[in-house]
Amino acid sequence: MINLIDRSIQRWRSQRNRKMLQSPYSAQYAFVGIGSHALQNLYPVLQYLGIRLKYICCKSPDKLVMIERRFGVTATTSLDTILNDSEVEGVFLCTSPQSHYDICTRVIEAGKYLFVEKPPCQTLDQLELLTAADKKQIVMVGMQKRYSPLIRALKKQLVKKEPINYTMSYHTGAYPEGNPFTDLFIHPVDLVQYLFGNAELKSVQQIDRNGTTTIQGLLSHETAKGYIELSTAYSWTNPKETLYVNTQAGEYRLEQMERLCHYPHPKRIAGIPLEKLSLFTNTEQTLIERNNFNPLVGNNQLYTQGFLSEIKAFADMVEFSGENISPLSSMATTYKLLSSLKQQL
Repeated sequence: MINLIDRSIQRWRSQRNRKMLQSPYSAQYAFVGIGSHALQNLYPVLQYLGIRLKYICCKSPDKLVMIERRFGVTATTSLDTILNDSEVEGVFLCTSPQSHYDICTRVIEAGKYLFVEKPPCQTLDQLELLTAADKKQIVMVGMQKRYSPLIRALKKQLVKKEPINYTMSYHTGAYPEGNPFTDLFIHPVDLVQYLFGNAELKSVQQIDRNGTTTIQGLLSHETAKGYIELSTAYSWTNPKETLYVNTQAGEYRLEQMERLCHYPHPKRIAGIPLEKLSLFTNTEQTLIERNNFNPLVGNNQLYTQGFLSEIKAFADMVEFSGENISPLSSMATTYKLLSSLKQQL
């Protein structure tokens, strides 16, 4: 009996490993960019999914040999080489945010599928030009939080339980190397609109101290009101991203894309809360939580943050006509709200 169990376990493990070694993707892709974000978050996902890179493009000739040794691809400094290769069906773009617009324009003109890391451009005017050029909607924007399993679970809950109000906090350290609005704040601004719909900015204030920026705004959606605080006046050692959503049935708390919990509200009899009659026990329902003990894919930050799912969705779009939930056209409301935040300061 024990031998039978052992053989069954070994057979299951062998089948699992074989499945992990297989990949449904056969198209060839190119990657433009070799920065720290790409190396730490995007390239590992490509390798895990078995997505085949033919080229990696960077602007530094001295890196080409190292890239080819590391990845076993053709390294080049020429974007034209990639765009003129008919075998390349999709392009991943993750370079400096300021360069995205020009490269996006060229890739779209070449008619290739494009995954562009946020931000795709710097202004609303540039976004409108890119959207108009992307007539076939073959561009996917890397708003990975839309693809996070925690966000997908929360969005499903909010469809069933109408939200009343929310509080979003997004705190990082100082950011002198770029534009915090399009490089950092775009994530929480996009997220609240993705969850609650288009927002109208009711009021906003800005606090600038020692090279840091803090934005506090009141937003009004069709079914919910929200308070959002975006700040670079905290710490990169201990950054904070939390979302608390109050509904008729209870409160949802999302912390660091690590844990999603629900706290039911007490029921009422004749308008009297049961908790005042000592007939209610406060409970915490953990809907999703990353397990730091068991290092499987589902407990990896690249999965819970949404990086794995967004890149898989892009490859599915290229090769299997999969759904694109972050096309350029979907970014218009996000850029309009970012623009409003800037204009009213």
